[in-house]
Amino acid sequence: MYLETLTLKNYRSYAALGVRFTDGVNILQGRNAAGKTNVLEAIGILSYGKPFRTQKDTECIRDGAETAYVKGGIVTKSGMLSIEVLLSAAGKKSLKVNGQPVRRMGELFGNFIAVMFSPDDLKTLKESPSLRRRFADMEISKLHPSYFFELQAYSQALAQKNALLKSKIPEGQLKKLVTIYNEQLATHGERIIKARQEFLGRLAEVSREVHRELSGGEVLELKYRCSASGPDIRQSLFDRLDKSLSSEIEQGFCLHGPHREDFSVSLNGAEIRAYSSQGQIRTAMLSLKLATFDIARTDFGESPVLLLDDVFSELDEGRQAALLNRARDAQCFITTAVPVKSTAGAVYTVANGAVTAK
Repeated sequence: MYLETLTLKNYRSYAALGVRFTDGVNILQGRNAAGKTNVLEAIGILSYGKPFRTQKDTECIRDGAETAYVKGGIVTKSGMLSIEVLLSAAGKKSLKVNGQPVRRMGELFGNFIAVMFSPDDLKTLKESPSLRRRFADMEISKLHPSYFFELQAYSQALAQKNALLKSKIPEGQLKKLVTIYNEQLATHGERIIKARQEFLGRLAEVSREVHRELSGGEVLELKYRCSASGPDIRQSLFDRLDKSLSSEIEQGFCLHGPHREDFSVSLNGAEIRAYSSQGQIRTAMLSLKLATFDIARTDFGESPVLLLDDVFSELDEGRQAALLNRARDAQCFITTAVPVKSTAGAVYTVANGAVTAK
């Protein structure tokens, strides 16, 4: 799988852009703020349906424009694939795959698989558990689009339950109503937990090997902190929710379930957030991303596209070579403000709203 052509209209710093890429390493060179990351973000939208740097699609629209347009021409083992994204200043978004409208975001997943690494990803390991849940959920959704719909169903039931918990309904009557939502949360929650268990188990195994290669021997470990225990996950989760009703009424929200879960990452037995340097955290997060890349390649039978934003700034030439070795036989986009010496590839100069092959 590789992106052959990219077309942008009024996207971020680009009034208009049409560029053809090679099926291999594509190096985007340019000064800071030249627009290199904007290209990677646009490619990512073709895979995820949303920009990775903001929650607001409207921020991707060029100043003074009413819409922004992104189109990718993609070569897959099954043939050519076209994906189009239209963002409007009114907040509406239109998605098309091979000219056919995509009605739900989940229908986009699995068509064009891209794995993105950017400096902002370091927050995943350093900050809130919500970022780690988001990372896992996004990667699982790309592998299994049905998982995205389970998340939506779970979130809907959770929102309705939380609204009930904040109401003034007497506790006896409230419990009957909450039980209905607890049953839904347990049903959808079981499917979410099983998918996370399976994915995070694979991620732990693959990332351990990737990290050993990139770091020169450090041991990376990942542990899933699950909200349910025992062989019957659904019953375990339901029982835990049922027993916590009084506490939930007091606090006004649901206290247990996949929406509260986390996973920990450690290096050589020490929690990474508390004891690791910035460089170690960077290498660990990169290892997790490369592991998701390997897993997707195994599951889809073809290589995803790898997007690496400013990844070489803190890696020596040996680690650069090890990184690119992991991405062999795949299309890779690398942004950099300095020349990359460790690999040969197609080089593009990014400047003045244009991307030009050297």
